[in-house]
Amino acid sequence: MKKYTLLGLILCSLFVPAAGQDAPVQLESLSLQQAVDYSLRHAPEVVVSQLKQKQAENQLSQVKLSNLPEIYATSDLRRNLIIPSTPIPASMINPNAQEGEIMYMRFNTPWTMASGLNLSYDIFNPQNIGKKSEQRQQLKINSLSTQIAENNTRWDVSQSYIDCVIAKAQLETVTADTAYYHDLLQETSRLYGLEKVSLIDHNNALLQYHASLERFQQAQDIFQQSKVSLLLNLGIQPDEGKATILCPSDDIQALYVQMTDKDAKSPATKLDVARQNEVLALSQLKRRNVALKYAPTLSLSGYYGANFYDRQLSLGNADRWFGNSFVALSLRVPISRSLNTAKEVEQWKIQEQMDRETLRQMQNADEANTAKLLSRIETLKKTYLLKQADIRLIDENMVAQHKLFEKGYMTSCDFSAELLKLQNARQQYLKAAYDVLSAVISLERITTK
Repeated sequence: MKKYTLLGLILCSLFVPAAGQDAPVQLESLSLQQAVDYSLRHAPEVVVSQLKQKQAENQLSQVKLSNLPEIYATSDLRRNLIIPSTPIPASMINPNAQEGEIMYMRFNTPWTMASGLNLSYDIFNPQNIGKKSEQRQQLKINSLSTQIAENNTRWDVSQSYIDCVIAKAQLETVTADTAYYHDLLQETSRLYGLEKVSLIDHNNALLQYHASLERFQQAQDIFQQSKVSLLLNLGIQPDEGKATILCPSDDIQALYVQMTDKDAKSPATKLDVARQNEVLALSQLKRRNVALKYAPTLSLSGYYGANFYDRQLSLGNADRWFGNSFVALSLRVPISRSLNTAKEVEQWKIQEQMDRETLRQMQNADEANTAKLLSRIETLKKTYLLKQADIRLIDENMVAQHKLFEKGYMTSCDFSAELLKLQNARQQYLKAAYDVLSAVISLERITTK
């Protein structure tokens, strides 16, 4: 019994997705929210931006570790083939030596070795003093860049989804028109065979069917291309199979309600301006840190170890090991380097001015674009609602005219003319929907709640 229970658990584990594992997106019925959520996890732009942020975090950790004292061990074994001699006054060894007499003494042994621990620490180094603060500031910039990348991906996917929905609606409309013109051609051909319509009417019906067939093929291609574009923005390889099964589930009216039912005039945080603010802060920080290079460098160094001297290589002989250690405090005052520091400070002053002017330009542009888009969206909303109402009225008229046509009170030419009006009204409706939804995306692209 235990054996079968264990086997059952193993089989269940093969079919139950692991915790936290990303479920595949349902392309057969894809909503706008599903598309956006999936793209924020898989779009290459977002993934690269997130990796850059992790890289900046690792660099900050690396900078923090670089501020620790450097402790390392050294060992040096030498075989002195020729031992150098040094002249010394002979009176140092022999008090009876004559004045000015020189003798030579060797100050080493054939075998020497030094081994010990070293310490090196910059108490104050203007070259490195601002690296941690600069990297923290860079991390803020990367964090905002990641948000901007997510923002751009969100609106790119939204725009691609709208393109796909509009193309789908256009294809459905053209398909219905093509079916009608096909039926009209069949009926005209039957009547032409009975000599109840002229050759001109028959040829006109054939021409109308050919034109509708051409529009159908174009609409089909546009819909296919829009699906490929949507797959690319989702971060999915746009092969023919995925493009075939991809089908947006939201219709135009659902998207209109979903995307325009927001208070666009509420306060918003402009990510591009916020990021440029951080870029300006980084320039100011670097200018201050560069100015610190005028200051001297104060460093601490130390050594604790022992030296070995002997005519034979007998490292285990403790009598031949002699202790050696020191602690040193060093001060290095820059002189000629100050000339280069002055130029570097001047460069960062110029960079700071450039970043400040860029920030001012972005603020002015964002304010102007926001005001224009808010005004344009209100106008496009009214246009969309009018075109939507026109479609309902023309559809009602077409029902009545179709009955007149079936009863013979209207010629096929007149009915085709009315059908052409309906086609134009539908195209205007689709254009109005595209314009208002695209304008909302453009507004949200430069602002985020």
